[in-house]
Amino acid sequence: MRMSVYRIPVVLLSVVLALSLPAFGRVFRLFGGGGEDGFHNGTLPWDKAYVTQMTVNGRPATVRIYSARFSEPAVNQLKTRFEELGARVEMTRTEEGAAGRAVFPDRALGFLVLRPPKEPTQQIFVYEPTGAPGRPAKPPVPEYPRATVRTTVTDEDTGTFLATFDTASSATETHVFYAEAMTAAGWKMVAPALIKDGTVTGMAVYERKSQVCYVQATDRVGGPNMITLLVKGGAL
Repeated sequence: MRMSVYRIPVVLLSVVLALSLPAFGRVFRLFGGGGEDGFHNGTLPWDKAYVTQMTVNGRPATVRIYSARFSEPAVNQLKTRFEELGARVEMTRTEEGAAGRAVFPDRALGFLVLRPPKEPTQQIFVYEPTGAPGRPAKPPVPEYPRATVRTTVTDEDTGTFLATFDTASSATETHVFYAEAMTAAGWKMVAPALIKDGTVTGMAVYERKSQVCYVQATDRVGGPNMITLLVKGGAL
């Protein structure tokens, strides 16, 4: 994968907690050959797609990444465009973006919108599988024992690993575990998670040699709590 967006991992983590990409089939006529983009098609006020390859939930996929100004209603634009193409859109929205899939009569694809409030732009990701399903990758850092994997995104070329997990544990319990387990595994905490009223939440950052690991834990209402891990090469 040659994906420059991973050079701004904090932006990615701010919304990726919403990420949930179920299995999806190949989409016909959505993306043309020869660089043609049948989805964008010049109708949206976004930059043309940046195309890269990565593995989503153990399955190779082509990922198209668009950028839009923060002021653009990109989530609504995305939904409208999919519906124009004949899809039923299933989506979870937050103040910082959306995630879901577009379901056609016999196939579907995944998408993600990242809309971090402190950034001037938002990113739109559209996922199209290109290979057979495989096993999701294991985290290269300690894995929280009371969690169930939800999504993995990996790239062997750059050593990037991204995953989200569901857990019944609180964000405080999660961060206490990682503070101990990461130190024992040779990682150094370089930025602790926030502590407010005795509760630990948000994101902690760890570093080991040329690797950086971001651990984000979030308590949710009406659903399981979530853990996000992002491991990448390079210094902060």
